[in-house]
Amino acid sequence: MAALPDLAAAGLYGVVVFLLTLGLLVVFVETVPPRRLLALLLGSALAAVVLAGLGEVGVALLVLGIGAALVANHTFEWLTTRP
Repeated sequence: MAALPDLAAAGLYGVVVFLLTLGLLVVFVETVPPRRLLALLLGSALAAVVLAGLGEVGVALLVLGIGAALVANHTFEWLTTRP
């Protein structure tokens, strides 16, 4: 049985994880080096695919929320530090 069987609730949890992770990144982490960002994105995508393959689609949405927060943080940094 899946840990989060209700996909609607898992999607909302994914949004909450996204916002919490983005808040932590913006407040406490000044910059994520591009190589580390790429590694974290590939790791989160791989973990989401593996979890979805195992039937844990809800938990995979949480992992995708973390990956999306990394992308949003990088975009925020790029937009605010352009000359």
